[in-house]
Formats: sequence, C-alpha cells, structure tokens
Amino acid sequence: MGKSAKEIDSFKEFEDLLIKATNTANEGITISSMDQPDRPLVFVNEGFERLTGYSKKDVIGKNCRFLQGKDTDQAPVEAIRHAIKKGERTTVELLNYKKDGTPFWNRLSITPLKDKKGVTTHYVGVQSDITELRETQKNLKAANKDLALFQERINFELEEARRVQNFILPATLPENETLKFASVFEPMDQIGGDFYDIIEIEKGVYGILIADVTGHGIQAALLTFMTSFAFKNAAIQTSSSSKVVAATNKKLYNKMPRGSFITMFYAVYDSNTKKLTFTQAGHPEGYVLRPATRQLFPLISESPLVGAFSSDSVNYKESEIQLEIGDKLILYTDAILEVWNSEDIMLDKEDFITFLINNSHSPIDDLLGKIKSFGLKYSGQETFKDDFTMVGLEILG
Repeated sequence: MGKSAKEIDSFKEFEDLLIKATNTANEGITISSMDQPDRPLVFVNEGFERLTGYSKKDVIGKNCRFLQGKDTDQAPVEAIRHAIKKGERTTVELLNYKKDGTPFWNRLSITPLKDKKGVTTHYVGVQSDITELRETQKNLKAANKDLALFQERINFELEEARRVQNFILPATLPENETLKFASVFEPMDQIGGDFYDIIEIEKGVYGILIADVTGHGIQAALLTFMTSFAFKNAAIQTSSSSKVVAATNKKLYNKMPRGSFITMFYAVYDSNTKKLTFTQAGHPEGYVLRPATRQLFPLISESPLVGAFSSDSVNYKESEIQLEIGDKLILYTDAILEVWNSEDIMLDKEDFITFLINNSHSPIDDLLGKIKSFGLKYSGQETFKDDFTMVGLEILG
C-alpha cells in the first residue's frame, strides 16, 4: 500500500527541517553514496560551502578527493580508505585545500550508514577547520622546545655555579692533634645561599665562618662568591672577628641587589690559649657544649646583618669564651630550627637545646649527624626545606 498524501507531506516537512538543522552547523556535513561508482557526494550542507568555498553545484556527484592537494599526507587518506573498506568509522586530520587554493587543516570524522542487512549504503562526513588549533599546537611545540633548551642551559649554568660554589667550600678541614673539625653542607637546590669556611690564620689559630645569603639559585651563588672572597681577604689580615666582619660588610655594601643581605657567625679559636672570640652578625647564636658538666653556653654578640648597612652606621661586637678540653662548638644555619611537624608546629628551641645537651658526649662528627636526623625526624621529611649547613669543633685532650 502506498503512502498517503498526508504522510508524504509530513515526511517532506521533516526532511526540510533536517536540512535546515544541518545548514545551521558551523561544521561541514557531507553524505557520500557507497553504492554508486566512485562514491560521489549526494549532499553537502551550507557549512561545507562556507568552509571550502565550493558550492553544492560544484561538488554534488563528485568524490570529495578534490579537497586534497600536493601537500596532503597520504597516511590519513589511506586510513579513510581502510575504514570505508571495513565499513567502520574513523577520525583523521589532514591538509585540504579550499576552492581558491588556500590550505586548511581538516579534522574529518566519517560514520557509515547501514541498511537493514548491515550493508553500508552511505557515509556521513563531518569536517572542522582546525587550522588555528594546529598553528597553536605548532607554536606551543616550538615554545616547549625553546623552553626545554632554556631549561637545559639554566641547568648547565646551575651545575657550573654549583661546581664553583663547591670550590669556595673547604676541600679538607684543618687537622690538629688538639682539636677536630666537622661540617655538614646540603643545599636545598643545586646551589644554595649557605656556605662556610675554616682557615688557619696562623699557627694554631683558626677562623671559623658560617654564613647564609638571602635566596637560592644563581643570584644566591653569586652573592656567596662575593662574600667568600671579601671574607678571605679580610680574615688573613687580622685575628679579630669583629674587624673581619666589618671589613666584609664594607666590601659588600652597595654592591648587592636591593633587599639582599647576609647573616654571618665568625669565630676565631686560638688552640694555644683555648680562647674563642666571636661575632654574631644577624645569624642564629652558636653553642658551646660542655659534656663533663652537661652545660650549654649560648654564643651571643648581637650585631647587624652584613651588606645591608653602611660601615659608618654599624658596629660589630666581639665576645669571647674560654674553652676546655672536651668542649664542642656548634654553628648552624636556621634550617635546623625552622622545621615544622605534621601538625604544623615549629620545632621548639628549648627541645633543640635539650637534645644538644643529651647528646653532647658524642664525637663532633657523630653529633652533627644526630642533629640532622633529629630535625628530619621531627619534620617527617627526607630533606630540609632550606639549605642545611653546620660546622662543629671539638677540643681534644
């Protein structure tokens, strides 16, 4: 039985509605017949005309390969052929050409339409212009390549800076049958702002420095180089700790970036008299441990930061303490005290002091290792969140 006129009109209205809907799409929509020779286009929407510049009259009855050109990669074309042969859907990106010859990147998705017997009768193609996206991806890829080269260069420069920084650290520590030095140096980054030095000023007289430069990375490394050279030049001139720090400050003032400064603790130990003189310039106080009596002596001579103020406006103080056989000197940067546990509670300084007293009997190198473990155990971390540096001295019998 044939369809009624009403049914035919209803179908025609639905067909018109479907065509209107496809014409409102920004994407190009095509339908190709699979049961006609060369699989020609039987439908294209207005989006296809806008996208390619071809009119319906130009393309209906033709295979859509006319969009291909001299630079079209054959790999996605072959993927399309393979999908059509298998009756499968696929999505590819390929370089196509508009009617005026302008190339554009086409993201083409094809989907088979099958009859009741499962035979593919048509293919629906949806085409999107992704030229801008591809250009963005290309620029991003180039930017990432440049960024990788830049990062490689920075890493190389950091590694070179680290080598130089290691050069300014003492390769070996002075040895004397009446004393023993020890140190720990672990920068947070490849290079850090902490450094230390131990020099023999004259026979049996030693200068012991620990310092912390603001910041990390290359700038901090440059400041450590400047500070180290200024310190060494001053330290060989005098055994006065305050004069050395004052001379270092004079060399560095107005030569450092704005807002930069250095904290220093510099001590001079005379093994002939067992007298220790020291200057504390904005740095955490040092400690002398006396295991025999379980005493701890804070080393305080509060003085200004280094490099931040004119030498005419600052005064660096010098204090002294008489050491005894068995005493231990502990100098450190602030990483050991500025640690937080899992409950975000900062390490209590009194707990640190108690730990030092309870472990004061340990040999100096063992003691420094125990201090490090103590800080890491409290934080629950494997490394400190700042440069970690310690210097120790033990007076032997």
